[in-house]
Amino acid sequence: MSVRKLYAAAAVVALSNATLLCKTQSQPNPIAADYPNDPTGTVNGTIAILPIPYSIARSIIPSEYPILTRAISSILPHLPADEYPAFLQLDIDHDVQASGISIPDFLQAKILFPFVDRLGDGYTSMMYGSQGLISADNLVAVVGSSVYGYVVTGGTFDPPCDAYGCVEGSEDCEEKYFNAYSALDILREQPKIGINFTTTDNSPYSLDVFKNITNQPQFSANKLLCDQFIRLFNSSVTMPPYAPQAIRAQVSAVAPFFAQTTSWSDVYGFQLDNAFIEHNLVQCDSLQGYQFTD
Repeated sequence: MSVRKLYAAAAVVALSNATLLCKTQSQPNPIAADYPNDPTGTVNGTIAILPIPYSIARSIIPSEYPILTRAISSILPHLPADEYPAFLQLDIDHDVQASGISIPDFLQAKILFPFVDRLGDGYTSMMYGSQGLISADNLVAVVGSSVYGYVVTGGTFDPPCDAYGCVEGSEDCEEKYFNAYSALDILREQPKIGINFTTTDNSPYSLDVFKNITNQPQFSANKLLCDQFIRLFNSSVTMPPYAPQAIRAQVSAVAPFFAQTTSWSDVYGFQLDNAFIEHNLVQCDSLQGYQFTD
């Protein structure tokens, strides 16, 4: 084993120990008893739209899948025709349970590509992804994503077990951050995906936009299987005093987690906590016409 890999392994072990010692502020899973046989939990974190040139989106999404531009125009009527809404997801999956089995918390960071005509029917929107970072010490989560064809990088995160941290010197935690690193990046010289954000009253996007995007079935390189990940917006963790907060952010991403190393300013989204139900390894064709209803 090389010295670099040895240090990386030591870093993962250290992270595992730190994760065991730290305590998340996420609320408990409120729906486990209602769906005892299905994987459920909460996803507490930040979601946002990254406006990118349509040409870049087209270069990332496999060419055999059309982009549903009419659906984009319907959901995001003010988005310019030459732009595309890439989707940023940064969160901690907490209190995940299924059939009496609990899965340790894990963090993840990824940029996804919604409104993809995966089924070729002209109307069923799905979300494509290819690269992501997931807590390196959670083998279940890493393998679970890899099954769909994602290229999963074992990650370490700052903060290590929460959806965001307070920027040092920020009064009353007005400015928050979340950074995702490769576990091989011992010195943490640059986050692979990072965000700084504050709350705002002037978001151009309603919460309904994100209800649509986040509940589009997800797929990757696997030609047959999709992940039907259902975020609920009517459970206790998404209600006052935990209601979603609109945010304005600065975001950075390093290739290959985006097509090219890029920084965005004036990014808008929400910081929120959702209960979720997940249907794993679903035949993609069976989801034709799927529409989420809260």
